[in-house]
Amino acid sequence: MTTTQTTSPVKGGEFLIKDSDAADIFTPEDYTEEQLMFRKSMRDFLDKEVEPIKEKFDTVEGTTIAPGLLEQMGELGFHGIGVPEAYGGLGADFKTELAFGEIASDSFAFAQSIGVHTGLGIYPVLYYGTPEQQAKYLPDIIAAKIKCSYCLTEPGSGSDANAARTRAVLSADGSHYVLNGQKMWITNSGFADVFFVFCKIGDDQNLSCLIVHKEYGVKLGAEERKLGIHGSSTRQVFFEDVKVPVENLLGERDKGFKIAMNALNAGRIKIAVANSAIAKRAFGLGVRYANQRVQFGKPIAAFGAIQRKIANMAVRIYANDSAWNRAAHQVDQALEHMLAGGMPELEAKQRSVAEFALECAMTKVYGSEMEQLVVDEALQIHGGMGYSAESEVSTLYRNIRGNRIYEGTNEINRLLMPTTLLRKAMKGEVALMPAAMQAFQDLQGGKLNPATDNGEAFGLERAFLQCAKTVTILAAGQAMQRFQEAIKDEQEVLMELADMLTQVYLFESALLRAIKHGDKPSAPITAAMVLVLMHDSAEVLRRCSREVVYASAQGDMAAMTVKALTRLLGLPPHDLKETRRTIAAHFIARNGYEL
Repeated sequence: MTTTQTTSPVKGGEFLIKDSDAADIFTPEDYTEEQLMFRKSMRDFLDKEVEPIKEKFDTVEGTTIAPGLLEQMGELGFHGIGVPEAYGGLGADFKTELAFGEIASDSFAFAQSIGVHTGLGIYPVLYYGTPEQQAKYLPDIIAAKIKCSYCLTEPGSGSDANAARTRAVLSADGSHYVLNGQKMWITNSGFADVFFVFCKIGDDQNLSCLIVHKEYGVKLGAEERKLGIHGSSTRQVFFEDVKVPVENLLGERDKGFKIAMNALNAGRIKIAVANSAIAKRAFGLGVRYANQRVQFGKPIAAFGAIQRKIANMAVRIYANDSAWNRAAHQVDQALEHMLAGGMPELEAKQRSVAEFALECAMTKVYGSEMEQLVVDEALQIHGGMGYSAESEVSTLYRNIRGNRIYEGTNEINRLLMPTTLLRKAMKGEVALMPAAMQAFQDLQGGKLNPATDNGEAFGLERAFLQCAKTVTILAAGQAMQRFQEAIKDEQEVLMELADMLTQVYLFESALLRAIKHGDKPSAPITAAMVLVLMHDSAEVLRRCSREVVYASAQGDMAAMTVKALTRLLGLPPHDLKETRRTIAAHFIARNGYEL
């Protein structure tokens, strides 16, 4: 099956059925002077204010330091990077905001305080607030004179957020709401001035959002004892007959779930950004230790077992970087298109991110699991020293575990990916069904063949990408034909499809990046990383497609389909050991992640 060429802006999910041009994507190599300046400014701030006291952010003392640092960042304008100038920000686009955010994420537990205050404090008011609310709150939130917390999770409602039991009742005179309930795992709660509280009003079936000031009578539990991020304030929050003025309703009544979900879309890709930052730090720790640690008369970096780890870590970091930068640019392209069509700016900013909800979820899942692997392998390279509580890599190991839980667990996000794509297909927004029908016809007609190298640059990789897309389309089509609307209850199948979609998007992103910058000195290494990633992706796609087909078909039909898809994902033999050694040697020589 041959996918069709597209012009910008591409829609969310269309990567599966349309080709993308390497010239149209955005990569870290494309950062502008302004973007590099923002990143350097944040790096300088962290080096001066956080690095000298980083150990304190592995203790509860960090929760008392964070408010002052947030205020310093506010004085420098850092919280308003992506806020339109009309609302007191710097007006940077989404990819610039994320490029800056990668550096900000390399700040241990303090990164949690930054992320919640900025991402979950500013944007709900910016997007859903009345002009009066925007004027009242935004300047002080951007300056961090008002510090924010976001209250969604409850003891009985985590992934099922709309099951929240916190409730508000309108007073008899209609002047205020009386709020009662409990929230838990609330970041920044120990020092927040304002809480965005999701609750149900009266007998409403859906959430609303109230802006609740601490002085209204909010009560706090003790700081939670967590596995990691000890320097991030996390408490339970209690509301006992708290009176909230009616003008503090954010957005429309009974439509707060939309506020929560839109915040999560942006939050998911921002987690992928943080994953890159932390993984690169851990990678550097691992490589430097491997260069320093001598065993059997030579640095352990000289041994193949360690080189394999280093290469696999580098490949996954490269893929993750490629994907979230690409997705951020796609959001910006969609925003420009919507603005050109006359859509109001704030509505366009919301919709442009929502359009790429699938891509945001994919980067979150891949990024957090990439990060887990990299940090774990970096600790393993340290051996017993890594297991010491005094090692920095052990702090990272404990801190990152929550990233597979925040912003929707990875399981929830995996269920979201294919259902989002299928929903868009049903609405006619993504032409998945015609593509699936064509793929089935090509399969039955014997027109599908595995990738071969045509001798051109990245010829094999380009051909494999087409095969990967075709296999994913066929698997999705097979599952839809078998289960139809009931597919929403086939969670195991949905999760396999999610991993297939993710592999396609991540591999394509890395491939397009390598093609675009094939003239740079790092080109041989990026080409090697794409080659390894291709073989890794083929293994994942073979396993996942087999699971989907066996769940969707039976007997000879299942066996024949699996055989055909496995053949389509076949690749010529290649000595990956030597390729990984080449990759590892590059990063070992540079003592860290440097292309």
